[in-house]
Amino acid sequence: MDARKHLVLLGAGHAHVEVLRDLARDPVAGLRITVMSRERFSPYSGMLPGVIAGHYAAAEALIDAPALAARAGASFVQDSAVAIDLARRVVRGGDGAEITYDLLSIDIGATPALDAEGAATHAIPVKPIDALLTRFAGVAAAQSYAVVGGGPAGFEIALALRARHGEAQITLAAGLLGLLPGLPEGARRRAMAALARHEVALSEGHPVTEVEAGALHFAGRPTVAAEALLWCTGAGAPGVLASSGLPCDAEGFVHVQAGLDVPGHLEIFAAGDAASFLPRRLPKAGLYAVRQGPVLAANLRRAVAGEPPLPFHPQRHALLLLSTGDGHAIGTRNGFVVEGRWVWRWKDRIDRAFMRRYSAA
Repeated sequence: MDARKHLVLLGAGHAHVEVLRDLARDPVAGLRITVMSRERFSPYSGMLPGVIAGHYAAAEALIDAPALAARAGASFVQDSAVAIDLARRVVRGGDGAEITYDLLSIDIGATPALDAEGAATHAIPVKPIDALLTRFAGVAAAQSYAVVGGGPAGFEIALALRARHGEAQITLAAGLLGLLPGLPEGARRRAMAALARHEVALSEGHPVTEVEAGALHFAGRPTVAAEALLWCTGAGAPGVLASSGLPCDAEGFVHVQAGLDVPGHLEIFAAGDAASFLPRRLPKAGLYAVRQGPVLAANLRRAVAGEPPLPFHPQRHALLLLSTGDGHAIGTRNGFVVEGRWVWRWKDRIDRAFMRRYSAA
C-alpha cells in the first residue's frame, strides 16, 4: 500500500496549472498527485477571443495539461468527475473508475447557463471553455452570427468574429442589463463606439426568449436571423458539486472560505468559477482564478503539513483589458479608462507572459 498522501486536482483550470507549476519547481516529499481533467489541453481564457480573431494560433492559447502534470510528477487522467463521495474520500469518473484522495482541490470551471428555450439545442456555449475551440470549429465558416451576452466575453467574441469575417452579419444581444454592466460609463461608450465602427449590431434591453435553428427570438423586438449562435451569458454550476453534498450557494457553486478551503471539509479546496467565495461575491472571471493559483498552491502545501490556510485577498478593482479585435483594446481600472493600440500590446504582453509560465521550455 502506498503510504504517501494523495492530492487529487479535479480540473486543469487557471488555478490548478499554477499549482502544478509550483509543485514542479519545488516537489513536496511524501505527496502523490493525480490530475483529472475533461480535456488534455487547458485553454487560457484571455487569449481565446484572439484565437477566434486570427491573432493567435490555437496552440498559443493552450496549455498541455498532461505535460505540465508530468513535470510536477503527477499522473494525468482524462475524464470528468460524476460524483464525489465525501465520506469515503473518493472521486468517481465517468468511466466508473474511483480515485481515493487525502486532499482534493476543485477547479472545474462552470457550465453554460442556457436559460432560454431552445438554447441548449441550438446555441454554442462559451463555457466550459476547455472545449470552446472544438465547438466553434463547426461554425467557423458561417456568414452570420448572433452572440448572446453583453459581458466582456460576449463583447470580445463579437468583435473577434468581425476580425475573422469582414463581411459576415454579426449581432451582439446584450439583454436586459445591456452592454458591459458594472463598468464605467466611459468604458461602455468606447465599447459601443467599437461595435458601431466595426458594424456589429447591438441589441440592449430585450431578453432572448427562445432560440431556434438560425434564429433568436426576443421580448419586444424583431427576430434576429443567424447561422451560428454563440452563448456568452452567466455561468452555471457543475452538477457534481451540489449532488455530492458539498456546501454550495443557491446557484450550486461550492462555498469556500478565505483560504479557498471548503467549510466543514479541511481536506477540500476549490478555486475559479466552480467556487463561491464566502468573504465576498466574486465575478466568474478568469483573472480571479489566475490570482487564486499561488495562494491555492501555498495552502495545499500547508494542508499536507497540517498547517492552517492563508487567506486569499482578491483585488477590489481589478484591471480589465478588452480586445476590440482590430489590434486595439480598451482598459479600465478604478474608474479610469484608456484605449488604443498600445493597450492591445500591453494585453498581448500580459497574455503571452502567462502562457510562457506553463510552456515546456
